[in-house]
Amino acid sequence: MNLSDVRYPADTKAAVRNLLVQEARREVKPTPWWRKPAALTFAGLALAGTTGAGVYVALAPVEDKRDIRCYFHADLTTTYPVAGAPGVTRPPFVTTGIFVTGFDAKTNPNPDDANAGMQQVADPINQCSRLWDMGEMNPGGITNDLIPDGFVSPPPGPPGDRPVPEGAEKDQNGKSLWPDPAIKVFGNYVPHLTECVVENSVAVIPGRAEVCAQLGIPALEK
Repeated sequence: MNLSDVRYPADTKAAVRNLLVQEARREVKPTPWWRKPAALTFAGLALAGTTGAGVYVALAPVEDKRDIRCYFHADLTTTYPVAGAPGVTRPPFVTTGIFVTGFDAKTNPNPDDANAGMQQVADPINQCSRLWDMGEMNPGGITNDLIPDGFVSPPPGPPGDRPVPEGAEKDQNGKSLWPDPAIKVFGNYVPHLTECVVENSVAVIPGRAEVCAQLGIPALEK
């Protein structure tokens, strides 16, 4: 895609052109570990709305969506202590996926494939929303800061006959968290989530559409 093919206001187009020229002339510097896999081009630039302004974000595709990262915060590096295990920390995210029913690791035709036996995840937002609903994204209260005042979290343990917040049975896009009627919603807080790309993996991060740009990483190309 050429710059002339993109329909932006004249001053916007000029600003983008200047940014590209500046980037091309910059001295090459070591790439942060969390940016290395994403090869970004102008064809992957989009305009994401923010409060009273716009911010340019890059888009990047992810071919293998079997292993999804669900981040605790809009933070790519902070680790968290593990309760009851002094000196042990957990990474900034939890990984999730969908296992193939009946998969036998002993007969795995691709033993070097770390994600063998897992399906492609069609809806990473819904997948991570389930972990938030279950309370898996708040171990030891590490994401209490994201829970709004007045929200009543359910007691620990499996879901039961207890009231849950209105709409808690669906994700932010209106899709059921647990299509199986035998599985009840847990009712834990689920923040707004956005799909970004980190190390060529889908990274589902708490925050609005601009969170990827704020972190300096690309948004997931749909």
